[in-house]
Amino acid sequence: MTIVHLAPVTSENWQACCELSLPAEQQAFVASNLYSIAEAQFYPTMHVRAIMTQADTLVGLAVYGLSPNTDQYRVARLMIDQAFQGQGYGRAAMQAILAEAAALGTIDQVWLSYREHNHAARYLYQSLGFQEQSCDANGRIVAMYPLATHD
Repeated sequence: MTIVHLAPVTSENWQACCELSLPAEQQAFVASNLYSIAEAQFYPTMHVRAIMTQADTLVGLAVYGLSPNTDQYRVARLMIDQAFQGQGYGRAAMQAILAEAAALGTIDQVWLSYREHNHAARYLYQSLGFQEQSCDANGRIVAMYPLATHD
């Protein structure tokens, strides 16, 4: 079982987070980590977290929290560096995010969206229990995880 922990992005690790990379065919699916880190500074209810292995190796980046636009708990970004994909880190990171949301005790749903052609994301999220709800104005699939039925 792959285990990760979510660590704050700080002045000491933000550049390493920005150096994480995706294969060319995945780059259109998610904003750059630099953009994600910068954007999150304007949304204090969103958390920017480095995805770390048990040995404290940086493998990815996640942005999640209470969306200021919708009052929904959202996973806005999840990326795993291309060198670490296919090893369970994305699944482990999502499980950690869902556990953190459940521990708040006030969240009953977690929302996210992904591009229709991002088959790896769709498979991961559906296998975790996310349920597709609709398409948003940008053509992304919107999915919801019902915490109340999974705790």
